[in-house]
Amino acid sequence: MKLGIFLSIYLTATICIAQTGSSNVSSRPDNKSKLGGLVAYYIWEEDSLGKIVKGSLMKPYQINDIVVLNSAIKPKKKITRKRMKLAISGMYHNNARKAKRSFKTHPKKNETDRVYVPLRKKQATELSTVQYTFKAGSWESSPRKRVLYFNVYQDSSKNYSHSNDSIILKYFDVKRKAESHYMVKTFWDTDNHIVDQQVYAYNGQNITSYCLSTKVEVAQRVLIFSNGYRGPKRNKDITDNLITKKDRYWYWRKLDKLFISRMKPDNFYYIDGNHSINTSTHRNKANFVNSYARIKALKKKPEKAGEYQLLNTKSNMEGFQLRKETGAIAAQAYLSIRCTLPGCNEVKDTMDLVCHSMGYAYALGFLEALRDKVVFGKIYIIAAENACADGMNWTEFEEVWQYGSNLGQKDADPVWEQDGVAPQCEVKNIDSAKIGGRVFLLSYIRKKEFLNSHMLKQYQWIIKKLEPSDPGYVN
Repeated sequence: MKLGIFLSIYLTATICIAQTGSSNVSSRPDNKSKLGGLVAYYIWEEDSLGKIVKGSLMKPYQINDIVVLNSAIKPKKKITRKRMKLAISGMYHNNARKAKRSFKTHPKKNETDRVYVPLRKKQATELSTVQYTFKAGSWESSPRKRVLYFNVYQDSSKNYSHSNDSIILKYFDVKRKAESHYMVKTFWDTDNHIVDQQVYAYNGQNITSYCLSTKVEVAQRVLIFSNGYRGPKRNKDITDNLITKKDRYWYWRKLDKLFISRMKPDNFYYIDGNHSINTSTHRNKANFVNSYARIKALKKKPEKAGEYQLLNTKSNMEGFQLRKETGAIAAQAYLSIRCTLPGCNEVKDTMDLVCHSMGYAYALGFLEALRDKVVFGKIYIIAAENACADGMNWTEFEEVWQYGSNLGQKDADPVWEQDGVAPQCEVKNIDSAKIGGRVFLLSYIRKKEFLNSHMLKQYQWIIKKLEPSDPGYVN
């Protein structure tokens, strides 16, 4: 019993330190780095005439859930706009998929009370918006379509008009399907005539000229980083399927910077494939600890080197499929930020991708959902979890490389040097790739074992050591 407790504590600490680099580093996400989700939120206050109170309009975030007020429960205290913003965000990041829930916002230092905000949520399946309005002393929330229309009058006052899934500019006789979230402002004179219309992306960019133009965007080369399991302390922190511009969980240990420097993409983004250990081949923490303990206790003798049955290699297809399905949600969120300008779907970017661990299954779902939307470029698969469970038509890619421990091949690594976190098996159908294959951990790497053979700190050699003539070289 004491041994099991010790191992559990040891593994938790080791994995967290190995992935973040320091146990003192905060694991709180950098919210400013978030770029896109399927649902855009608008929060404002209205006066007695239905006009929007000046300076009250907020566009706080795009997320992947529809969070609305539970009208069956009335708040007991007034809720400010800032607190409502925090409540919606908090409800979204609570992983429980409850139909109804009261979220408790935390007060500021000079506040003594706590406000209960009655909310309910459901997962979004398409682009939409949610409008929160405070008027006559109470809050209302309404799901809306992806384009919100506002009227602006001569005295600079404005009010909400309606929503639509198209950008319709009567003043310019233009109608275009909306591929993202937009705001349209219609300006009126005192005679109730339209004198101008302007279109804004959710980030505030005025894109009116793009809506009126017939020019087609230039295709780009985009690099995606798909991270995997973020450690036992984040076991229940299931991915929010958002697209970000920063490594908000400090997961990649600067390996992403090396790839970016070498590949020089026009743009790059991050997706988060973190799921519970229950979706892995371990199926639970107890199996993980048991495998680790048995291999660590194994005497490193030649006759013991092939005891690979000590690794948890039985495929968990249900968990793998779950990660693929959530990756498809991230793909829809990606399109919502990729298509901030009308006509963006008329061009196809070339997409390269780097994934690690659980991020492999997540990346497959992401890429499959983008088929026919992008051109597949190069994919670099590092220490994939359950890689043989599924793959893609790799002939569609320029290059496909898998990096990790040598398991199941000639001269396989002894069991005590294997990646036990994600026992390595060959990516399904990788032998069909035009250029690609498996590249094993280099022999000079020290401390190859159950944990270290999986950690990203062991894989900087991909960029730093491989020469142009070597298999797996990144270019």
